[in-house]
Amino acid sequence: MARRAADAAPFAARLLRWFAAARRDLPWRRTRDPWAIWVSEIMLQQTRVEAVKVPYERFLARFPTPASFAAASDDELLVAWRGLGYYRRARLLRDGARAVVAAHGGAVPADAGALAELPGVGAYTLGAVASIAFGLPAVAVDGNVERVVARHRGVRELVDAAPGRRAVRAQAEAWLDGAQPGDFNQAMMELGATVCTPKSPRCGDCPVAVDCVARAEGLAGELPRKKPPRPAVAVEARVALVVGPQGALGRRIAAGEPNAGQVELPGPGVLTSIDADGLAADLRERFGAKLAVAGVVATVQHAITHHRITLRAHAAAAATPTAIGALRWHALDGDTPWTTPSRKVFRAALGADGTLRA
Repeated sequence: MARRAADAAPFAARLLRWFAAARRDLPWRRTRDPWAIWVSEIMLQQTRVEAVKVPYERFLARFPTPASFAAASDDELLVAWRGLGYYRRARLLRDGARAVVAAHGGAVPADAGALAELPGVGAYTLGAVASIAFGLPAVAVDGNVERVVARHRGVRELVDAAPGRRAVRAQAEAWLDGAQPGDFNQAMMELGATVCTPKSPRCGDCPVAVDCVARAEGLAGELPRKKPPRPAVAVEARVALVVGPQGALGRRIAAGEPNAGQVELPGPGVLTSIDADGLAADLRERFGAKLAVAGVVATVQHAITHHRITLRAHAAAAATPTAIGALRWHALDGDTPWTTPSRKVFRAALGADGTLRA
């Protein structure tokens, strides 16, 4: 009888009861500081929870307030965001911090309308910050929430198309617990991340499984429905690795290019395939660098959106100081915003002293 009564409770009541017992202890759940919550939500977009923990705490130690981040230089921004990728998120977050300083005296506004006007604050971020930091009745719909709703209610529409998005959002709003909106949103995301997972969902552990349409009809493996993913593109990229007392030769990525402002090892770019014979000619043509390119000293794997990159780093040397052309020396320390592929090459090819491994 007790079990049937629990199953008959409203969706939100069952979910929140489960969340109170099952919630993970995550750094951003130990605060109600709206800036810290805003930072965490931006970092968590398109990034695994485990990959965010260390950068989150490092970032807030360096930039504890919107005003401190608003004053950050491009290099400081890039170094602080190291390891998270999708650097456009960081630039939009800085734009938002600058707007908070300019329009709100440095305090993240508690009004949903004012939050929505901040640069980089879309529907998801608005719902998360408004509900978790300020207790406002707003839903936050991410991929986890889409999956929970689509399966539980049997949503057949594509959740990444307008009709499906509307259906998912409407259902989440109907379920929302107005007294605990922040906990409700976090509980929905927690359920999708830990129980109602993309593959092999643990329906036996689900607090709302009794009236789940997908479970009843055997559709968990089919829902949510999405547009077909873009086919993967294999890239065979190459770079030159020239190291010396001043660090390594690199080039600052120009504005308008992916990863603008960061420093990368010289080559045609990690999204461009090239053979070994063409690397020296490309460096001469693009940078005016006359480098003697030798054999491969490191091979690393990297992925950017639908590109699957095999990056081969060739040992190289310049005959004279002027032979480096437009390339510049950049330190190998943590203050240089090297791209993630470049740092992967350093880890694979260089010893602790910054020289090539034998």
